[in-house]
Amino acid sequence: MIKLWDYQIDAGSFIEKVQKGYLAMGLGTGKTLSALGAADKYAKKHILVIAEKNEVVNSQNFKKEVEHFPGLHYISLREHDLDFVRGAESRAVCAINPDGLAKLDIEKIRELFDFLIVDESTIIKTATSQRSKRVRKVCQDMKYVVLLSGTPLMNGAAELYHPLLLLGHPLAGDGSAKAREAFETIFAGGHRRKIRNTGKWFQDYVWWAKGCNHTRELRYLVSDRFFFKRKEDTTIFKHRPDRGVVLVPMTLPWLVEYKDAWDEYLVKARKRDVNMDNVMELRNLIENGQVYQVNSRWKADRVVEDIASGVYGKQRIIIFAMFIETYQILALKLHELGISYRPFEDVQEWKDGNEQVLIGRIKAHGKGGNIPEASVVLFVDMDFVPANNIQAENRIDRPEQKNPMTIRYYITEGEDTVDAHVRNINRDKNRKIDEFMKPLTPEEIAEMPGKIEALVRKFPKECAVLGIGYPHPALPKV
Repeated sequence: MIKLWDYQIDAGSFIEKVQKGYLAMGLGTGKTLSALGAADKYAKKHILVIAEKNEVVNSQNFKKEVEHFPGLHYISLREHDLDFVRGAESRAVCAINPDGLAKLDIEKIRELFDFLIVDESTIIKTATSQRSKRVRKVCQDMKYVVLLSGTPLMNGAAELYHPLLLLGHPLAGDGSAKAREAFETIFAGGHRRKIRNTGKWFQDYVWWAKGCNHTRELRYLVSDRFFFKRKEDTTIFKHRPDRGVVLVPMTLPWLVEYKDAWDEYLVKARKRDVNMDNVMELRNLIENGQVYQVNSRWKADRVVEDIASGVYGKQRIIIFAMFIETYQILALKLHELGISYRPFEDVQEWKDGNEQVLIGRIKAHGKGGNIPEASVVLFVDMDFVPANNIQAENRIDRPEQKNPMTIRYYITEGEDTVDAHVRNINRDKNRKIDEFMKPLTPEEIAEMPGKIEALVRKFPKECAVLGIGYPHPALPKV
């Protein structure tokens, strides 16, 4: 039986009190263990986990964590049906991905489970999709519901609406389109945005809610159902990482290859008549890899050269990249320079051995695994989603870590490169996350009644739809 930290026990006590709550705990603080600890203590029936398919099929992080609780065992509902669960001799933690949930009988779920954990609850992004409605129905039937995420507000406040709806929180209103738009108008800058000129308003305008407004008021309004805990607010992390950037100058051959890739991309983009300032266009650029992958290949050389020249000494190192091609280049370069390494698939052999370098990909290998044997993490690329980068960083930033930590992102030099754009987007997203996650000060709490009244004056119709006033059932007692 694992011994939980005090703040993890506090998280469990919070769930017992509210029954349906959100553990907004920083990446690496042990959200999964906190949720399972609460489930082990309070669930009378089996425990249902809804998680990304990769977590259920490949990573199986929950399966590893369940092993810490002798009274629980793990069942994948992708491999077994609910009748198999009914025949279990002890309580089981049963995992399924959101799409797989549609294949399960809702009546059997109600019969067999009373505790639901939704891992990385931001995977359920809208309230209107069929799988979202299915998850909401399951939430309504459960006695306990625990939503998990270290980054509950990553791209904008609109991401919070559906989790609030799953919890039955007053700020979600009645779950109607009118309630959602009211919430997004107040907290996400929701408005009708013109995107075409056909002369038909229903084609020319779309609903746009990408912002993050009145963040501190929002944090206050949800704090009755949200348990907040940042890594820096605990006492168990003895070392703070030395986090920084390595600027890599582009050589002439690199610049030529970069320009060719960029020109090719622009030709295709202009055919689609896109706005090149649009963040979604940058997302397509990164995922297609047409320019970003050029940088990735060249930066891989610099990363390996720095290791070979002793920049990081004899410390054990994890290298993360985004692309399979870069992953392969790293392996080849490390081999050529005689640097011992293993691929991430051999992580346990690496932990038990003495190879210096472990190489992996951010999305495939950045989650679910503690690797305090390494004290350096080098990123050839920066993922578009900051949570993915932080998850990868946290492979070494663990309570068990005994050594000073070094985290370096290799970024191409220059203000108008794709690396610079991705870095700026990450900064903006991290700013939103930090603004929402940091604790309210006593002074802020004292000012909140006046700030809520100001919201009501500014958005009278929207606040009326959501029932926002003062006092309000969502407001904690001051």
